[in-house]
Amino acid sequence: MEKLYNLLQNLSKPQLKLLKVHLRYLSIRKEPDTHLIKLSELLIKEKKGVPSLEICSQVIYDKMNYHAIQKLKSRLLSKIHDVLLLDRGMENRVGEQDELDRYVVIIRRKVALYHTLLMGPGNMSNLDAEMEEIIRLCKKYELFSVLCEQLKYKKLVNGFKNGKKAFERVNAELQFYKRCNDTLEKATDYYHLAVINSDFSGNNNKKDYQLFLRECIVELNEEASSLKSPLITYYIRNLEAMYYESGGNMEVTRDVCQELLQVIITNKSVCRKQRIAVVYNQLACCDIQLHDYEKAIENSQSAQKYFIRNSANYFSALDNQFLAHFHQLNFDKCKLICSALLKSTLDEVGEFRYAKYLFYQANVLFMNQNYKEVLQVLNRKMELTKDKIGWNFSIRVLTIQTLIALGRMDDASRHVSSLIKHDTLRMRDKAIFRILRMLERQGFDGLRLREKLEQEIKLLTTGKNGKWDPISSELIPFESWLCQHYRIQLPDQIPLNRHTLSILEGD
Repeated sequence: MEKLYNLLQNLSKPQLKLLKVHLRYLSIRKEPDTHLIKLSELLIKEKKGVPSLEICSQVIYDKMNYHAIQKLKSRLLSKIHDVLLLDRGMENRVGEQDELDRYVVIIRRKVALYHTLLMGPGNMSNLDAEMEEIIRLCKKYELFSVLCEQLKYKKLVNGFKNGKKAFERVNAELQFYKRCNDTLEKATDYYHLAVINSDFSGNNNKKDYQLFLRECIVELNEEASSLKSPLITYYIRNLEAMYYESGGNMEVTRDVCQELLQVIITNKSVCRKQRIAVVYNQLACCDIQLHDYEKAIENSQSAQKYFIRNSANYFSALDNQFLAHFHQLNFDKCKLICSALLKSTLDEVGEFRYAKYLFYQANVLFMNQNYKEVLQVLNRKMELTKDKIGWNFSIRVLTIQTLIALGRMDDASRHVSSLIKHDTLRMRDKAIFRILRMLERQGFDGLRLREKLEQEIKLLTTGKNGKWDPISSELIPFESWLCQHYRIQLPDQIPLNRHTLSILEGD
């Protein structure tokens, strides 16, 4: 019953209206099937959760009739599917559904009709016209697999009607689109393998990952050069963006993403709102890493317009907007975005992301000097603590910084002692760990270590001990905090991030 309930709950109002008409007036029976109508109304009106089979059976039959309610459920599901495949059922989703997705369904429905007519009795005079319409639409939307099937039929029909030359002409066209289909399948496979490798391999096999991407790009460019397919180009540009991003070349990554956006927007065979949104979100990430925070805000807001509101992707774009505002030191905006992020449910974003939003809130509170509230947030059990290398390390560092700000040096010392020195810590995290240990041995008195701290800050700021990443778990650059807390002024020639500049200018 859950599948049927969820389907009905997600139908638009026009689709529900069409279903009602279909159930009442388009039945082969003399009278409408009142049982079907009752079941549909029960499931539509129930908002608290999925009613059980027993409840549905009691409402409709006044008793538990398992066999009857199962048959009724299957019949209603079939009726809903019929409605969704009607022209009006498709039209009712215009605005929600992309043109490309709508026409994929229309094309496949036309293919089903063509085969029904082909196998049916009599000589259907409009069969050739149906076939040509399917071929035209398949070319327009680059549905190569279906196109090849239809060209096989056309090859035979034209051959029998017009002879060998007609057969060979269509066969040459078929061979071209087979190449298109084979290259597209290869491109999609390479793209998904790249995503899987990125998700599961991390930085462990970075060189192998980059080599794989480079080989894929070279091979696909060679094969695609004569095909002129926007859809294949879309996948190649995605692989190129992954390649340059994995190498840390964010300027080129941003340029490739701009090209990718144009490919999506200007080609009907590629254009989907979801794809547009994903690229805008990628652009926002590039902008953040290039410290172009105004542009990052603009691109993350553009992504939110195209993503489904309150989806995981929508919150990902909002996440990027938060980071851009945070690095601009616009903490009032950050508070508002944090509130919006924390209104999401665990089902919508998952435990890990929700914990990340709590950590964002703690960082905003820290920058606003609400230190006791910071500890209240950080003391909550968070899914992030399972990530020993990244987020867990940053949570522990922020806790130590907060305890120092509160003057609780003994507690800060205990936290430094328990800070896990993991062999796989990033170079930058190892440097932060070493500085905290050094401070802890001196009772966090920076005056005794001023010269040493200046050297360490210089190494962190210039990236020699690992460059600060604005989309990492280290929201507040550690060198910025050192400068602020220990009132350290660096030479003008040292390149500073926005946080450090702001702090030093305030001094």
